[in-house]
Amino acid sequence: MSLAHAALAQAPAAGETVRDRLWIFTCAANSDFPHIGRRSVMTPAEGAFYLGVPNILMVQSSEGEAPYGRLQPPLAQYNVALEPLKRVVWSVVGSGGFHSPEETREVLEMAKTTPNFAGIMFDDFFTGRTEGSRAKLTVEELADIRRQLKAIRKDLDVFATFYTSRIDLPVRDYLDLIDVLTIWTGDPEQLANLEANLKKIEAVAPKARKMLGCYVVHYGKKQGTPLAAMKHQCETGLRWLKEGRIEGIIFLGNTTLDLGYESVKWTRQWIQEVGDTRLK
Repeated sequence: MSLAHAALAQAPAAGETVRDRLWIFTCAANSDFPHIGRRSVMTPAEGAFYLGVPNILMVQSSEGEAPYGRLQPPLAQYNVALEPLKRVVWSVVGSGGFHSPEETREVLEMAKTTPNFAGIMFDDFFTGRTEGSRAKLTVEELADIRRQLKAIRKDLDVFATFYTSRIDLPVRDYLDLIDVLTIWTGDPEQLANLEANLKKIEAVAPKARKMLGCYVVHYGKKQGTPLAAMKHQCETGLRWLKEGRIEGIIFLGNTTLDLGYESVKWTRQWIQEVGDTRLK
């Protein structure tokens, strides 16, 4: 697929608004406590409601996070609260690269019976290694899970987390099996390189559609993303969305939204201001 064709594939449908393309990245309530050191009580569904976004990524906690918060099987029960949402994506590789074959089977079963199910997520999937175990699963294992998903419904997508700090990893064989790359920049100072990094990702993963992931918190400093950086990533994402270079913007996440950060308040207000803008 050429870059021009990829852009067309991401072009908005008639009548779609910015809000239709906004997502929230979520984990179990309070599962970020090991990283932030502060209690959060906001659930995934509450996070979507608070921000006013219709699409959600449900991501399982890592083993280190699980004592503080975890999505407990049977996972299908969580979907009751998510029924009002437009699209729901569930992780089969979760935070910290957590993977359970049993939970993968459970997620694939949910795909058969959940009307707003839109795909599966591979979070923290790439290890950062240039050889050996380059990802949490082998290429063959990824291809098998993808095959099972597409057998349920061809329009279901494979999503994956892709950090801008790891653009140069030799993972092209993996990227060819991913439908949607979610692009994340952890250090706010590196957000100045968003444009250059998107161009690099478009080159290394021309087949995959793209979404921009936006942190509202700088985890390294345990504080809100600086407002200038928050505004830059949101406004850049909005421009790319209108241009058809990306098909969505994701905000991370529910476990940081009730802690009083100014970046959260600004983001919620920004969504209220631009959400009803028509894309076409």
